[in-house]
Amino acid sequence: MQERPVYLDLTKIRLPMSAFSSITHRLSGMYVFFITLPMMLYMIDQSISSKASFERLLIEITSISAFSIFIFLSIAIFWYHILTGIRHLIMDFFHIGESLNGSYYSSIFTIVLWIATSLVFFGYLFI
Repeated sequence: MQERPVYLDLTKIRLPMSAFSSITHRLSGMYVFFITLPMMLYMIDQSISSKASFERLLIEITSISAFSIFIFLSIAIFWYHILTGIRHLIMDFFHIGESLNGSYYSSIFTIVLWIATSLVFFGYLFI
């Protein structure tokens, strides 16, 4: 009988780009559900409770602080989740990019598009 490995060394496994995209899509979904959604609900509550709390929230968001960076990173993760979800829907419904090369290039395109649009979004907000 052949000896089986005792442990699985995750640093030795080289995932395909499409698997990386799929795993990060699931992780970003959990982040959106547990972090971004409650944060956005809190921000909506603060923005409609009174004029003073709305103005305080507006100052916190527009100034460069840990809170505003956390908000913008959460929005970027939400945007990544949307883009990778659209990629998966295109693959599932239209059968575009289902081959190994197609899934590789579509995941690269999705990540590059996410980085470029996030940088434009952050640059526009902080200028």
